[in-house]
Formats: sequence, structure tokens, C-alpha cells
Amino acid sequence: MSNNKKLVSIVVPVYNEISMIDEIYNRINNVFKSLENYSYEIVFFDDGSTDGTRDAIEELGKKHEEVKGVFYTKNFGYLKNTFYCMQQAKGDCAIIVHADLQNPPELIPEFLKKWENGAQVVQGVKNKSRENKFVYFLRTVFYFLMIRFFGVKLTPHATEFELFDRSFIEILRRIKTNNPFLRGIVSEYASSIDYIYYTQDARKKGKSKFNANKYYDFAICGITQYSRDLPRKVIAVCATGILALLAEICLVLVPNFNDLTLTDISDSIIIRCLFLALCLLIILVCVMFEYVISILNNTGEKPLVVEEKRINY
Repeated sequence: MSNNKKLVSIVVPVYNEISMIDEIYNRINNVFKSLENYSYEIVFFDDGSTDGTRDAIEELGKKHEEVKGVFYTKNFGYLKNTFYCMQQAKGDCAIIVHADLQNPPELIPEFLKKWENGAQVVQGVKNKSRENKFVYFLRTVFYFLMIRFFGVKLTPHATEFELFDRSFIEILRRIKTNNPFLRGIVSEYASSIDYIYYTQDARKKGKSKFNANKYYDFAICGITQYSRDLPRKVIAVCATGILALLAEICLVLVPNFNDLTLTDISDSIIIRCLFLALCLLIILVCVMFEYVISILNNTGEKPLVVEEKRINY
């Protein structure tokens, strides 16, 4: 590789994608044939595959020196894998390419152009998708709730199909967290963000590794790491309930006190005390939730992943 060329690290998080490895390499390699001012490396970060994906990467690495591999000891999950692979990138910039190739590598030149024009981060945003329409609708609802209700700063339908400048990679390396939410980190720390809008392709081979549990993990990670709005909205609702209770006592119970029996009064007081206690309990839980968020944002004692070996690296 020429030292006069800027190095672009293409990082590919993979998990049981044996049918895609050769196609990933071929499509990326074809893109860089027309990018003479850049050198490149393709680094596969294998998240504990069990279907022969690692063997396919090793065979490809024997044929092409620009192909590298980082193999983990077990499956650590999508969120940790994508964050870690960008932390490890060596290039002047790094681009995540997903193994399912739903996000077309042919857009790499557009990412590089935005980067050369000064963007520290370039995010891919799918304004259309050839995936299941119902799934796309659910994603739209998810972004609406995350942004409007939970207050998480996200770009609707932005993905981890994105480019990071070396300066931002260095920022990632300084972040110590066991619950990385990359999209939130980009929103919080990136000094300049530009966007590429594209139509997402349908998966051609294999099956999606994202199931309901992983979508839930993704959402909860974003909420617990970057949402302050949820507990505060609950506190506001509870405070409103307490004020309504006090108003009801002053406007209804006190004026009619002489007309009520002892049983009516006691039942009314018990019900209202229970309601008040419930409101206070919810407030207490929400305050504790605030502390949990703070703790999660400041813990990083455990390794993010554990590597088994590297090839050509």
C-alpha cells in the first residue's frame, strides 16, 4: 500500500454470515478499483460465529493481504461489536459495512466525498427500504417514540452504515462503557455530521440475526444511556396526581365533612393515602432510575469484548 494514499478501514461486523463473505469482499474491492487515491483494508470482526464464517475469512485472508480478521471468544452482541470494531480501525477514516449488504458498499465514494469536504462523521440514512413494509413502519414508530417521548437525540432511520474520521475514532477510544449506544455517542460527541440518503436493499442471502430480544436490547440501551425525559415525565404525572388529590380533599372532602359517616371518611382517607404512597413510590423509583443512568454512563471496568485471535492484523 502506498504511503501517499489515505487509508480507508472498511470494518465489517459479522455473525454466522458464511454465505456473504466472498460477495462482501468482491463488492468492496470493485468499489476501490475506481478510487485510486485511497488504499484500503477490509477487517472482519467475527462475533463468535459457529457456521464456518471464520474459516471463510481466513481463506480470503490468505489470498488478499488487505483482508484482516479479528475473532472473539464468544458472541458479545451487535452493540458491542459495532462499537469495538470502530475503536480498532487504523485508517485515516473508517466505514462500517454490514454483512447482509442491505446497505450498498457502492455508496462508499459518496461517503468519502462528504468526508473530504470536512465532515467528521457521515451517516447513512435510509429514506426508503425494500425490506418488509410492516417492519419499516415499526422502525418509524420506534424512532418517533425514542425522539419525541424518551427524548433521545437520533436521526430517524439513520443506521450504523457510517464513516468516522480518525479524530472521532480517537474519541471513541477514550470512551469507557459496557453499554455502548453508538448512535447516541455520535449525536453527543461528533463536531460535524453529514448524511447520505439511500434506499436500503433487501437481504439476498441468509437470515437476519436481529430478533425481538435484540431490538429490545437496542431500545433499552438507548433509553437508559441517553434518555432523561422518561423518568421526568413520570415524575411530572405523579406530581400532578398529588396536586389533584390535594385539590379534591380541599374542594370535596372538607366542605362535605359533616355529611359523611366515619366509615366514609376512613375509606376515603385510606384510598387517598394509598394513592399518595403509590405516587411517592413511583417518584422514588424514577429518582433511582436517574442514578442508574448516571452509573451506567460512568462504568467501564470490564472489557467490551474478548479477542481469541487476529489474522493479517
